[in-house]
This record gives sequence, structure tokens and C-alpha cells, in this order.
Amino acid sequence: MRVITTEPANLSGTLNNIPLNFFQESENQYVAIQGIHAMAQPGLAYLTIQAQSPSFPPFTFEQPILLESGYYPQDAPLTVDPSTLDPSITKAEDEIIRTVTQSATPTRNWTEKFRVPVDEPCIRSWFGSRRSYNNSPYIYFHTGVDYGVCANNLNIYSPAPGTVVYVGELTVRGLSTIIDHGWGVYSGFWHQSSTKVNVGDFVETGQIIGEIGGTGRATGPHLHWEVWANGVQVEPLDWLENTYP
Repeated sequence: MRVITTEPANLSGTLNNIPLNFFQESENQYVAIQGIHAMAQPGLAYLTIQAQSPSFPPFTFEQPILLESGYYPQDAPLTVDPSTLDPSITKAEDEIIRTVTQSATPTRNWTEKFRVPVDEPCIRSWFGSRRSYNNSPYIYFHTGVDYGVCANNLNIYSPAPGTVVYVGELTVRGLSTIIDHGWGVYSGFWHQSSTKVNVGDFVETGQIIGEIGGTGRATGPHLHWEVWANGVQVEPLDWLENTYP
């Protein structure tokens, strides 16, 4: 969302009940980047924006927005270690990821499209597809893109500049790395066999950050790559095809 004002202003708002973070892109021009959850109910969502400035009274803009179905397919049922579905484990792990990705740092580190994080982009599973584990109902969805091992190396590359904010071993996600690209945008890399970076490192586009593996809840070696936009996983392939904002 881009808002153009006649003079400097403080902006806030919500989209589908999620608070927006606005950043100044240029003089009197502000941007908020916000994802819509892949399991959100189709129908009307509401956008609200508030503006405040010393020169004019507070202003509120409201508009309904139509959310349409993503028509995501169902993957074939998967069989995994039951311990990786234990809510006492999965909820705690999800909370770690939410905590790491909830901040919206004020510096935007990327200026171009993201690059593919592997050498040979052969996709094994797509974002948003509905999933069943161990004969469960289709109550899960695939939160990123899975790249199989289709190159002569296992290299994982940073898709855009940013700061490494998490490196650790998790039950579901395996050996994981998270990069903060700024403005509430993060990349996550799961199931690695090794990592080449540490928390606090600043990485450039194309820098090797790890190697593909099969750690965590995985049925074989692959890279699971996620992109988060203000606390919500979004379609990573969009970021390879478009420059946001």
C-alpha cells in the first residue's frame, strides 16, 4: 500500500485486523507491505488508514477489499514422524518464528527483485497447497516453496540483502536460518544440512548461507524457502517476479 500526502504525516492502520507498518519511501510518500494469510476466509476484508499531521485534523480512510480464493491444490497425504506434529512442540516452535519475524526494521535493504536461492530451481512443492499428515484432515498448508536437489551442489543463496536474525536447530523446520530484509520482510530457510552464517551477519544477494539437507520434518533433502511480509507467509515466487513495493 502506498499513501501520498500533501505534507509529512504519521500513518497507521490495519488490513484484515492486522496492524500496518508504514515507512517513508520519499518526501510525503509512505509504504506498507502486508501479506494476507493463505488460509484466510475469502470474502470482504477491511482496510483502515489513519493519518495525523500538525496542520490538519486526524483523518481516517476505510475501504472493504475482496479476498478471493487462491484455489490451492491438495498435496498427496504425507507420512511423517508423529513427534513433529505434537502441538506442544509445533506451537512452541511457531512462537519462536513469530517472535523473530514480528519486528519491522526501518531500513529497506533490497531494491530489486529477489533472486532464486538455489542453482537449479526445480520446485517439488508449491506455496499454499493444502496438506494432510498421517491421515489427518487437510488442515495444514505449505508455507513456502520446496526446491529439490537438482544441481551439482547443495548451495543455498541469500535472495536479497539483509541481516541474519536466527540460526538454530528446530524439530519441524530442522536447521534453520532467517534473514531480515527490512520493512517487515523476512526470508526463512528450513531443513538445511549446514549453515554458513551467524546471527548478526549482514549478507548480500547471492551470498552462500547454507546447504540443502533433510533435517526436521522432511521426507527427503530439499530447501523449504519462505517469505514473510509483516508477520504473514506469502508466495515467494512473487518476489522473484516483482519488485516490491
